[in-house]
Amino acid sequence: MSDNDAIAARRRALAEALRTGDPVVVTPTGEVETKEEAQGTGMTAIQVPDGKLAKED
Repeated sequence: MSDNDAIAARRRALAEALRTGDPVVVTPTGEVETKEEAQGTGMTAIQVPDGKLAKED
């Protein structure tokens, strides 16, 4: 898998997490991680309230 493919896959996974209401973490440096990725660093997750993001049908 090339770097571009890996980046695209990560963006799709994070977008899906936001669409489905799964918690994501924004690090102090502005990077976005899934909750599982951030657990090792002790970061807490934020969750977007339902209806605040457009959902695909």
